[in-house]
Amino acid sequence: MVHLSEDQIHEGLTRLTDWEWDPEAVLIRRTVRLADFLGAIALVNEVAQAAEQVDHHPDIDIRYTTVHLTLSTHSEGAVTEHDMALAARIDELVAATAHLE
Repeated sequence: MVHLSEDQIHEGLTRLTDWEWDPEAVLIRRTVRLADFLGAIALVNEVAQAAEQVDHHPDIDIRYTTVHLTLSTHSEGAVTEHDMALAARIDELVAATAHLE
């Protein structure tokens, strides 16, 4: 699995929506605010299905209407192409979610 360089991560983030690079934690993260709790749960369910399909799983924290998502390839201790691909899929799911604020 290819570890992405910091330059590759920054370049990849330009194609994503609202993702940030945290070099100290070696991960990318995004926070999504939804209109209500059920909308947040619905998004998490969609993300879970997408993650299962590619066998690559984000860390997810739900706080009422706010969903925090973080991605890193833990087995590699790095951000990889798998993280960028799943982040792009999450962006698609967020855009399709009708309950965004």
